[in-house]
Amino acid sequence: MSVILWLILMSYFIVCFVTYTFLYRIKFLISYHLGMNIAMLSSGVMGLAVGVVLGNAFPSQYTLVTIFVTVIAIAIGAIFGALVDYQTLLSGVSGGLMAGIMGPMIGVMADFGFIIFCTILTYVIFGMLCLSVRS
Repeated sequence: MSVILWLILMSYFIVCFVTYTFLYRIKFLISYHLGMNIAMLSSGVMGLAVGVVLGNAFPSQYTLVTIFVTVIAIAIGAIFGALVDYQTLLSGVSGGLMAGIMGPMIGVMADFGFIIFCTILTYVIFGMLCLSVRS
């Protein structure tokens, strides 16, 4: 796996962590509906983005990559969903399950242009999640 793909992959987790710490500080402002959107979007975009990068980097290890990405996406959905309640946790898990299975499928066939698109999409989505909470 090239250095640029490692940097892109690490940037996904950094932006995810920064977004979670921001949302954790203001979790009392997050309603049920917004919490569900946050949980599903975060797990979905991370499952897709990480799956595309790892699927592209390791196409011969497809099964292992799919399992790994699915576990990551489910965990992120559960963590973001736990900000509100158990129903949003369940929504995050279901969104992570679907995105974790789909991401590597797309990644095996993707080129570097699609990886850049997923990177921009990830940054925009996590930025929107931070801006969606109004005081």
